[in-house]
Amino acid sequence: MIAFSFEPRADDGSWSPDWRPQEPELTASDFCLRYFKADLRLVVHGVDLSVRLRGEPVVDIALLLDHAARELETCGGIAVEASLTQHVYSFRREATTVTLTTEWPPATAELTWAELRGLAERAKAEAVRLITAAHPELGANAWLRETVGAPPA
Repeated sequence: MIAFSFEPRADDGSWSPDWRPQEPELTASDFCLRYFKADLRLVVHGVDLSVRLRGEPVVDIALLLDHAARELETCGGIAVEASLTQHVYSFRREATTVTLTTEWPPATAELTWAELRGLAERAKAEAVRLITAAHPELGANAWLRETVGAPPA
């Protein structure tokens, strides 16, 4: 079983309904580097890979997982790094099994190829859901819709 969630950071004002960005249209850099930071709760078959430090933008983590899943379609392994915290997630694929290793916390977990693809899709959907729940107007953001996904109907 995989337990996954983003836990929005109370110290990140962008989650507040009163928050307004400095620029009218948020960009990739805004979503991936500046706003909507959360702690990551991730437990893969009993192995806790959660990260609760400074927070990482939810879009960055979602795209990190999506990138890893897409790259593993054609290669046997990839290491990806979170943009702000520089946490490294290493993925190695062998047939239908994926091994996920993190430097911090130092841990290794195994999941199926299908579970990784599902996790990437869940992360993207949850990132969009959380952002648009806090700021429904961001559901119309072209970059967010095209790159991460459309808000839930």
